[in-house]
Amino acid sequence: MAIQAEWQRDSSSSPGFNKYLITIRELDGTETRVPAYGRDMQDALSRLVKTERTEKLVETTERIPQWVFVLAFLGTLGVGATLSTTANNPMYFAVGAGSLVLLVGLYLLRTKN
Repeated sequence: MAIQAEWQRDSSSSPGFNKYLITIRELDGTETRVPAYGRDMQDALSRLVKTERTEKLVETTERIPQWVFVLAFLGTLGVGATLSTTANNPMYFAVGAGSLVLLVGLYLLRTKN
């Protein structure tokens, strides 16, 4: 939870952006100060929240074994191809393709770090 935010300076490398120092109180009660950049304080806070959510997603996907991604990829590929040909409905293909893109994206996000 952000408990304090203060403006530091205008960004020298990115015109129109400002640097803010945000004080965050963690769940265990410790306080940390992190820099955040944005056009205004609200933008800086939203960028900080987005970064925290991404880090949490990466942390979660790192706990999933690699064979689960391979199995899910192959299963989605097989089920999507089977349903799209037997049911003769292109929506099954679209859902299967979207699932494959999601699986590959999660896997790449996991291996990025």
